Amino acid sequence: MPTDPAEARLARVLADIAAIDPSRHGHTGPDTPEVTAAYAERNALIWAALAVAHEAGVPAGVGYDPTDPRPVVVYLELPGAGQVSWHLPAHPAGWDGHGTATKYERVAAFAETIGVPA
Repeated sequence: MPTDPAEARLARVLADIAAIDPSRHGHTGPDTPEVTAAYAERNALIWAALAVAHEAGVPAGVGYDPTDPRPVVVYLELPGAGQVSWHLPAHPAGWDGHGTATKYERVAAFAETIGVPA
């Protein structure tokens, strides 16, 4: 039983991924609106798992697989269990050329728009 609360949260997120991942349940295409929604939820959970893995001290990161139509790969090295990974779609738009100053101006503008102090 995990003693670290972050490890327990990671285990729950991974279980949630397993429960909804269409590829685990045999989906090979074509996508229906329901399958597309399930993949969107799965992908959000994978990003959450990456964040929780870092919090739990589990080695994790992002890689790139140019041979796959979903070239972004999230890797987690689960203690006592081994590596797990998922392919994810790349961001649909490329880098717009912004620099660091512009990035944080945009962050502040977003926060101001929704009423949160930056």
